[in-house]
Amino acid sequence: MLTAVLKFMADTTAMCFSPHNNGLFLNYTSKCIQHILSSLNQLCHNKTQFEEEDKKNTIFCLKSSFTYAAKILNVTLPDSGESSITTSKAFTLANNLLDLIVSIESCLGSAYASRLVAAARPWLPDVVLALGSPSVLQQTDSGSEHSTASEQIKLNFPKWPLVVAKTVLLSAVNEDEGDHECSQPDKYSAFNKLLGMLIILLKKNRSIMDAIGDIFLVCSLVGLEQKDFELALGLLQFVCSKLFNHDDRDWGDMMLSTLEEIFPKIERGITEHSNDNEQDKLMHAKNLIEPLWNYHLLETGKVKMTDD
Repeated sequence: MLTAVLKFMADTTAMCFSPHNNGLFLNYTSKCIQHILSSLNQLCHNKTQFEEEDKKNTIFCLKSSFTYAAKILNVTLPDSGESSITTSKAFTLANNLLDLIVSIESCLGSAYASRLVAAARPWLPDVVLALGSPSVLQQTDSGSEHSTASEQIKLNFPKWPLVVAKTVLLSAVNEDEGDHECSQPDKYSAFNKLLGMLIILLKKNRSIMDAIGDIFLVCSLVGLEQKDFELALGLLQFVCSKLFNHDDRDWGDMMLSTLEEIFPKIERGITEHSNDNEQDKLMHAKNLIEPLWNYHLLETGKVKMTDD
């Protein structure tokens, strides 16, 4: 039923029958995806056993739902620059779609999630633009840079950054072990494949890289504020080793603005926490970004110490 409703809305937006309702369509589409997420999470929580035929039917419907939702994004994004409300709702939907892939992989397994990733691939540029548009709009309109995306993330923290952080740290552990036979399996291999596609897209456009990179940093900042140092470290490691090379100092202005909040919090956390495990994570995080911080603090002047 939800898939049929999404198809109707996708067709309606594509034919421009009611462009003034784009924000409403985006909001309702998000509600549909959120309902699917809630149902999937409940099934996983109850450890519901799926028959293979049920899995095939389920993933078929979910692929269609994802495609129709992404099509709505595709049609509404060209008009979103005219409305911060529409942009905000597109941002929410993009996060919901990424959460959907993560939830499917967690609930149904990587083989079925890979089918959704294959269906999502043509729409990934739209998801990326929807994620980055609030930051770009805010910076262009008011000079306030990334506050819109930051506020939305802090209000409704998505699931997918948690998965990014965990998989990056797990990958680092497996590399340190060196013995692939003893390495832990990658639970989110399909989502990681999607991340690889996303990184390729981002490296083609520095302004979008800045906007999306800032989202990862804001999520890391949330981790610091909530004392979830694994989240904070994992996302910083992703930014420093996946989005950028270790020696790449050419971060955008939005990312450097968030870095001004992150670095002092890490330093303060190191002095405030006596737990060795927490201190190790914070020290690792500091070591990742300290060369970049010192470069922009002492040489370019693009960052400065702030009093929290």
